[in-house]
This record gives sequence, C-alpha cells and structure tokens, in this order.
Amino acid sequence: MNDSNFCKMIRMKRTLCRKFKQVKNGIAKSEKAFQRLDEAAPANSKTEWLASERIAQSSRINNPAAMDVYEINIKKAPSKKEIELRLLEEGNAQNAAPARRSVATWISMGLAIEEAQIALLIEVQRIGRRSTETQRLDI
Repeated sequence: MNDSNFCKMIRMKRTLCRKFKQVKNGIAKSEKAFQRLDEAAPANSKTEWLASERIAQSSRINNPAAMDVYEINIKKAPSKKEIELRLLEEGNAQNAAPARRSVATWISMGLAIEEAQIALLIEVQRIGRRSTETQRLDI
C-alpha cells in the first residue's frame, strides 16, 4: 500500500505540470470570452449587477437568501403546441375567410406528417426483414 502511494506522489509532479499548462491556456481563452461578453453587455446592466453583487456579498452571512441574485433566471421556452396556437391565432386574425388555411396550419400539418414518417421508419427498422403478416398489415 505504501508503495502505491509513493508512486502516486512521484508521478504527481508530471500530472500537475500538465494540468498547469492546460489551465494557463484556458485562462487566456476565458479572458477573451469574458471581454467579448463584457463589451456586449449594456453599461447600466453592468452597474446594476455590480450593485446587487455587493449587496449580496455584504449581507450573505446574516441573510443567505440574499445570494439568490446568483440564481439563473431563464424563461421557459414556449412549447411546440403553444407556438402553433399563437401562429394559428395570428393567421386567423389576418385571414378574414375561415375557409382559407393559414401558413401555420400548413406548417403544423407538414410537421405532423414528418413526425409520422419518422415513427413509421423507426417501426420498420424495429421489425426488420422477417416480419409476420400482422406486422406487415400494421405498417
């Protein structure tokens, strides 16, 4: 057991040197990415972020909830059905005649056909070459 630990200790120098070189390269890439991000952010947002960060850091000991400013607040993307409904409503508002189909209707029908084709392809691949009569009738 001691020999194993000794060998780890001897090889540690080589590993740490390799990782140090990787980190040095990563720092340069990270600095470039941060500079691009920093240039793209509006100045008023940056000052607001710095102020909220200072407040959070100063009150984190007494109030851990103050650290919630670091939570990521990403709005949930609308689902496919929500987008489809919105496009249908917009299309119906533009098209006065109810008999005319909007672009959203054609797109949703095309997507449904494409999904059915993919499902059929998966089913055919699952069945394989040797299929029963019932499976062939299902297809």
